[in-house]
Amino acid sequence: MRTRVRNTALALVTAILATFVSAGAAGATTLTFTTVPVLGTLSALTLNGAKQTTTTSTTLNHFAVTSSGTNTGWNMTVASVTGGANSSVFKEYCPNTTCGADTGPGYVSGGYTLPSGSLTLNTTGASILGSGATKPAFQCSVSPFCTIDTTTPTKIVSATTNSSLTTWVSSGNSALSLTTPANLHKLQTNEVYRVNLMWTLNSGP
Repeated sequence: MRTRVRNTALALVTAILATFVSAGAAGATTLTFTTVPVLGTLSALTLNGAKQTTTTSTTLNHFAVTSSGTNTGWNMTVASVTGGANSSVFKEYCPNTTCGADTGPGYVSGGYTLPSGSLTLNTTGASILGSGATKPAFQCSVSPFCTIDTTTPTKIVSATTNSSLTTWVSSGNSALSLTTPANLHKLQTNEVYRVNLMWTLNSGP
């Protein structure tokens, strides 16, 4: 996930995420992403020296999850990741060999960051389709919605044992809201704020 802060005082956010599937215990539901979750682009932000929250709809693609084997229910979580070349919060990132005085590609050592918990997902306008009367349910439709740029996994979807073993596809629109502080810093040319997110499928509702 990237947040661009250009010298023109416009901030844009695009999505980059890592997707993983957890290994289920013996006898648990087998889960795979048929279509992986992908986050979209946030609306432009004009820096004005004040704290702002920018919301954009249709920012989570229509992902698909296939469940099979023993029906123990399942859930999908998202969390930010750290370690190695990752950052668990939005951090200054240079995607090129050079970005002004900074070098890359990679996170800028000692670079600017946004606070953890700056990004929330609202799934009020989304649903999940598939064969079966009892469908998996989104968990982020009640304010304050789901914080997703935190290392604590946030449950996005839950399916009980009453949900069929089949392929489930998300439908409708979701929304991302990014809260930026009053002292948000402009970055060097071509740099972005970026965070690493991990989507995980788990056995059990």
